[in-house]
Amino acid sequence: MAFPTREKYKGRTRRLLLAFDIGTTFSGISYSILDPEKVPEILPVTRYPSQERAGGDIKIPTVIYYDKDGKPCKTGAETLEEGIEEDAEDNGWNKAHWFKLHLRPKPRQKGFVNRFSMLSLGSETIPSLPLGKTVVQVFADYMRYLHECAKTYIEETHGEKIWSLLRGDIMYILTHPNGWGGPQQAEMRQAAIQAGFIPDTVEGHSRVTFVTEGEASLHFCLSNGLSIAGSDENSGVLIVDAGGGTIDITSYRKLQDHTFEEIAIPACHFQGAVYVTMRAEAYFKELLSKTRFRGDIPTLTRRFDRTTKHVFRRDDEPLHIQFASNRERDQTLNIRGGRMTLDGQRVATFFEPSISCIVEAIKTQQRTAHFPIKSVFLVGGFSASTWLYEKVKEAIRPLGIAVSRPDTHVNKAVANGAVSFYLDAAVKSRVARLTYGIETFVHYDRSDPSHVARAHLVRSCPVHGRQVLYDHFSSILAKVKLFPSPMKSGSQLTTPIHV
Repeated sequence: MAFPTREKYKGRTRRLLLAFDIGTTFSGISYSILDPEKVPEILPVTRYPSQERAGGDIKIPTVIYYDKDGKPCKTGAETLEEGIEEDAEDNGWNKAHWFKLHLRPKPRQKGFVNRFSMLSLGSETIPSLPLGKTVVQVFADYMRYLHECAKTYIEETHGEKIWSLLRGDIMYILTHPNGWGGPQQAEMRQAAIQAGFIPDTVEGHSRVTFVTEGEASLHFCLSNGLSIAGSDENSGVLIVDAGGGTIDITSYRKLQDHTFEEIAIPACHFQGAVYVTMRAEAYFKELLSKTRFRGDIPTLTRRFDRTTKHVFRRDDEPLHIQFASNRERDQTLNIRGGRMTLDGQRVATFFEPSISCIVEAIKTQQRTAHFPIKSVFLVGGFSASTWLYEKVKEAIRPLGIAVSRPDTHVNKAVANGAVSFYLDAAVKSRVARLTYGIETFVHYDRSDPSHVARAHLVRSCPVHGRQVLYDHFSSILAKVKLFPSPMKSGSQLTTPIHV
């Protein structure tokens, strides 16, 4: 499944690629310095402010604290500093986190079913934006910070001259969930303009490229040489990017020329890691809201999110969360020595909707894909959860599908894959999610009941004087229809429409 050897860069001048993976909970940066006649290399940014002493990391929290004047005062890893919550309370800072979810596609009306068959947003409440801030402004502030982190890292790693020579013509690759389209891309581009990445011109806009997180994840898997079970050209591979906010599902098959095509409509579900935390918080509120520990719910939730959630592996063992003074105890609430004991089966219920969502999404892709799916790769930060990985693997095994995940750095898949998307462009055809066409007119036909019903739109053509029906939609490319897998008994092979 691996790529053929990457070709040398054929450009005449040196250029810098910067990819920003702005996730719901964590974000990362990858880059490549393109030198003429040299094979490009994909590198991650691994040093950020307030992470130096820890030896660096691939990602930083997608969090900003704003001061009373609405200016960012702590961002990224700085928001993990000891006592930051107390400082925020004392100084009246406002916290912006999980703000990416405010950019999601909005339902147009009550009962609206998203036409991408991709959104399943839970009823949990998303944290509101800081007062007076729009989601584009918050994105711009965070992107500006990431840009400065990239500048510092590249200058320290490759020399200051590199940045000064290349900064005026940087190519930016921005990632987004599978279900986001033109409106979300437009807002992200506007944030890039506000952040100072590019000028608000046609040339400036052309320096920003977008890629879905699913496609970026495929490129990451390819560039890391992950293998597909079965015959490459007759078997599909499904990529599950399990992130903080969304679960992105995308299916592909390999073609003879080593490129790939989508074989089913991608899906995007709002059941990422933050929803596990939201369900835990709801449980803590129900349990403690009428007790003396109600003021400790935020601390308890924070400790669960940062520690307990990640170490959960078995539902037959209890987990402990230290959240209060050692003197605190209440046997009825399973609190001893300031530590709450959670039953493993209870914690499993926090994960269950997300796991079920992934399993059902895989089954749907298998039913509707135009080639059999034999391999599933789990990437993204949430897939690092041993409990999630093992439960998905257990549920999918009877389908004859191999489930695996990269051995290292599943949380850098999207950022690295975004650079690979630009360099390698492995996906050559995609399933049409919408019907594309133009508004036109047709000759009015009095024998056609649909024409008669719209007779009020009839006009005389200014060219030949005949009666024509305006506001007619002429399809150029039809949305692909979902069909059962052609490999199942009694089904027919129907070629997907690609774009």
